[in-house]
Parts: sequence; structure tokens; C-alpha cells
Amino acid sequence: MYGSGSDIIRPVPRNVQETHLRLTGSGGANRVMEAEFKRLVMRSPFEVQVDKPKREGESTLLYPFDARTAWVAACYHRTSSRISWDLCSSSAVRLEPLFADLVPLLMADDRIPSGERLRFSVEVGSASDFEAAPLQLRGVVKNAIVEVLASRAMTAELDADTPEVVFVVRRVGTPEARRTVVGIDIGGGARHRRGARVAMGPAPFRETMAAQLIMLSRWDARTEPLIDPMAGGGTIPIEAAGLAAGAAIRRPVDLPISRLDAFQDLPIRTPDLFPGTVPRILALDADPERIPAMVGNLRAAGLTGTAHENSIVIATQDVRSLTPDYVHRMLPASRDMQPGVFCFNPPYGVRLGADQGAKKLLTLYSEMGRAFSRFSGWRAACFVANPHFIEAFGHTPAMTKPATNAELRGAFLVFDL
Repeated sequence: MYGSGSDIIRPVPRNVQETHLRLTGSGGANRVMEAEFKRLVMRSPFEVQVDKPKREGESTLLYPFDARTAWVAACYHRTSSRISWDLCSSSAVRLEPLFADLVPLLMADDRIPSGERLRFSVEVGSASDFEAAPLQLRGVVKNAIVEVLASRAMTAELDADTPEVVFVVRRVGTPEARRTVVGIDIGGGARHRRGARVAMGPAPFRETMAAQLIMLSRWDARTEPLIDPMAGGGTIPIEAAGLAAGAAIRRPVDLPISRLDAFQDLPIRTPDLFPGTVPRILALDADPERIPAMVGNLRAAGLTGTAHENSIVIATQDVRSLTPDYVHRMLPASRDMQPGVFCFNPPYGVRLGADQGAKKLLTLYSEMGRAFSRFSGWRAACFVANPHFIEAFGHTPAMTKPATNAELRGAFLVFDL
């Protein structure tokens, strides 16, 4: 256990209580996360608006905490990777001063769950500029929490597998004013783990990235069809259907908010926020062996059966053979809709496609671009981590946004066809 101590240099403020709702995403996701959050709150059960958020870098949004908007974020927000409620922060960069800062702040904090016992875990994010290893940083925060719980006559149980509450620790702020923030994860852990992907493909696309791609494509589910011509396990179609309906990805009962007093008077049900929207989605793949996995994932997401048979259509089809007539046959309602959107995650030649050879992959990109040229007025949006894609595809992107998928550097691209 660490006792009191002090740093020689103390940036101001040294330590403070925090009250922010923190949305963290992948690099460059701020605008998309903000746009989605505003859209969801406007259709939520509450008469509340969100203020313009503060930004920490290109991947973090900070909102003044309001339990109602936090409930919306925790249950519905698809483009963020983590959602947490900041409790306190310290500018200390060594273990003993950090412990000395955290204990009194957490002692005075009535947001920590009460009761006879608490199963919890501590997770540490990026902390490379802290003067100790992440495991040591985690241990100090854990010890501070244990001491706080003991002062309240609560039994503390460290449980990494099934914690009731996850405390998250991260280093944040500008280089001149870095600090260690401790908060409660209210979003149910890593947000890309939706629980619907029961069959994993050879090159999985994170659900959060798929949601960002669809948002960046500017798809209007009310007036435009959406086609994923390389659907694989169905991640993009599943996210598209969820965004169109405003469907929840977490239930309050499954979230830490069920243990927090601030959320006790809020709804326990999560109805669709856009219940009247019926999207028209065509999920295709050239490999028939992938269709069962796609169907299984759609079923796990509750997107199969008669209620969705005219909304989401699955078929085996090579992207290079696509024509507007084929799309109209598969999605008859699209005849009366505006030109639509292609959203896809092509092979990069790193994982899936590596065995095809660079020349063969570039040929695929080129033939795909020619096929899309048949769809005048449509848009195409993709994430790709191959620097030769744009040249081979043969279209000039209207938008390029660098991003990372599973540690692969690439970019979101949007084309006007």
C-alpha cells in the first residue's frame, strides 16, 4: 500500500474531481461520434440537448455529465470504442503521489456504488508517459479503490472476468498539462463487442469502424438503398440496420449503470429510436461458403425472419458482375428510391487477399471500380489499408480520412460515382 508523498513539480491543478462523460473512439473519430450522439439524443425519450463537446485530441469527446444523455450513449452509441464517467484526475506522474491524490478524492465521491461488497476490475489505457509500468499504475489505482471501499465497510473483490464495475485509468491532456484520469466504464467495455458476431471471418472488420464508415457515407436509410458487395460475416449490414432503426446495442440491466445511483430513475427498456425506418440493404459475397456465417450473425442480431425479409436481402454475387438491374431485382423497393450507397471493406493484401498476390488484388480493385461506374449518382464508401487502392479503383475520392483498423493504418474513402 502506498502512503503520502509529493512531486517536486506540481502542475496546476494538482488533483480535481471530474464530472465529464467521456466518449473515446479510434483516431480521427471525433466528428462522427459527435454527429451520431447528437442524432441519438434528439430522438431519445428525454427532452434534453447536448452541448458542444470539448475535444481531447482526435479520438475523445468530453460532455458535461447528464445521466440522461449518458444513458443514451451507453445504450445506443455505435461509433465509440469506450464510454466512461470521469471521477477524478491527478497530475502526479509517480506512484506514491498518485495514491495520495486519489484516496481523498475517491473517499469524498458518492458516485462509487454502495452496498456490502463490490466486484471490480481496473483497466489501464495508454500511459506511456507515466513514470511506472502499466501494471504498477493499475495496482496503485486498485489499492486506492480498496482503501476507499474498506472505509465504507464494503468488501472489495478484484474480478477481471465478471466485474460489476470497471474502473478505467488513462493519461490524457495536452503535453503541457498531462494528467491521470480515473473513471467508471459505463458503456459495457469495448464497444465493438456487440455479441452478434457469432461466426468470425478471416479478416474481421470492427463493428465500431463499420458504424463510422456508414456514418461517413452519409447514407439516408429512408431514401437510399445500401449495398455491401463484400459482406463476409455481415458486419456492415448489421451496423447499417442498427443505425437505421436507432437500435440499442446494450441494455441498462447489462451495464454498470444499473449499479449507479444517478441512473436509478431512468428507463430499463431500450426501444428503437427510429422505429418507422425500414432500410433496404443488400448483403452480397462472392463466396457461397460465407453465407451461412452471415446468416448466423444476422440471426444473432435479431435481423432475420419475416419482419426483415424485405429489408435485408442476402445473396451470392461477385461484385464485378453487379448491375443496377440486378439490384432492382433483389431489392424491388429500390426502384422507387434515390441512388444508393455501396459500403464495403475490401481485402487489403495483408490478411485476407495476401495469397492472391499484389497484381491479382489490384486487378480486383480495378474491375470493382468499373462495375461501380454502372451506378451513376451512387456513392461508394470503404475502409482500405492498401496504398494502391485509389489508383487501381479508378475513381477520385470526395473524402479521405486516415484511420486504423486492428492496428492496420488505412483510410476511410468516400466516392461520388
